[in-house]
Amino acid sequence: IASGVPLVVVVSNFVLVRFSLSRADGVALDALSTAATLALLAMAAAALGREPIARRLGLGAGRLSPIRVAIGALGIIGLSHAAETLLYWSGAPSPGLARLDEALAGLPPSRLGFPLLALAIGAACGEELFFRGFLQRGLAPVLGRSAAIGLAAVAFGAAHGDLVHAAAAALLGLYLGVLADAGDSIRAAIVAHAANNAAALFGVSAELRIPQGPLATTLSFVAGMTLACVALWAVLRSLPAERFLQLPPGSAD
Repeated sequence: IASGVPLVVVVSNFVLVRFSLSRADGVALDALSTAATLALLAMAAAALGREPIARRLGLGAGRLSPIRVAIGALGIIGLSHAAETLLYWSGAPSPGLARLDEALAGLPPSRLGFPLLALAIGAACGEELFFRGFLQRGLAPVLGRSAAIGLAAVAFGAAHGDLVHAAAAALLGLYLGVLADAGDSIRAAIVAHAANNAAALFGVSAELRIPQGPLATTLSFVAGMTLACVALWAVLRSLPAERFLQLPPGSAD
């Protein structure tokens, strides 16, 4: 499995050099290559353990119903909107986000196919396999689930490059980590991640912007955070209490 990593790198670099790709397709190919590399690394590392790869990485159906998965996906879109508002307030530049905006802004719907496949589906699968499947699930038995969620979120943020983009990604990583932990599966996190990236892609291509003015931005932030909190409450409210009460093995309590 690990031998596929250099193959992905070589093929993607060959395509970038050999073919005249548009800026949007170049960014999408780069994202797809990174996602494929992360997925292969996660599967190769999981193959070294005693558990089957699918179980080790949390690829099973999990305990969240399709409705709760959909609600979780809606919540992360709200959280992403709130995070974007915070970035707008801060005024701090993000080279990574600026690169995406420049490549995808004004892209017609007829040319969204490959970017959507790479930046939404591909990135969601690869990143969730590595950060929530391999890293978070691997750290949980050693450090506890809460610490595993936090550390995986920090690593997820750091992988996005510049500090501004990393901070926003880490916040979303916490949300995705809670979804993966609650469902004991990364499927809900993959769906939510893909939905968020697709919504962001459509928003950038349509050149949608955060509402201007103090009142408008405040309402935008509150609406996004409210949607995220309500969605997360709806996902978690009926799950077994022991899922969130982490007692030591054999505790008399």
